[in-house]
Amino acid sequence: MPPSGQHLTDREAALLTEYELIRNEVKKMGGLLAEINEEELDALTQSMRAVEQKLALVYTVFRSSIYAHLSQQEASGQAHHDPSSSYAEPFQTNCPPFD
Repeated sequence: MPPSGQHLTDREAALLTEYELIRNEVKKMGGLLAEINEEELDALTQSMRAVEQKLALVYTVFRSSIYAHLSQQEASGQAHHDPSSSYAEPFQTNCPPFD
């Protein structure tokens, strides 16, 4: 509030009005965030925990299948086999050669 005897200009009054609107919006957002934290955060956390557990299971299955594949290759004597040598034709590209 301005000292006594001074009045606000139109510009100052408009600025204070905008500041008040922004303050009210920030208070509203703070209330919404508090509500979300109280009510929805637990459900979201539980949902994310389930996704994390499923992802860990998929990762474990993937790793075990890779291990089984590598073990099978090693058992059949292909462990140190160069995969590029199994192609009948050399790799072809549309890119111009480097000079």
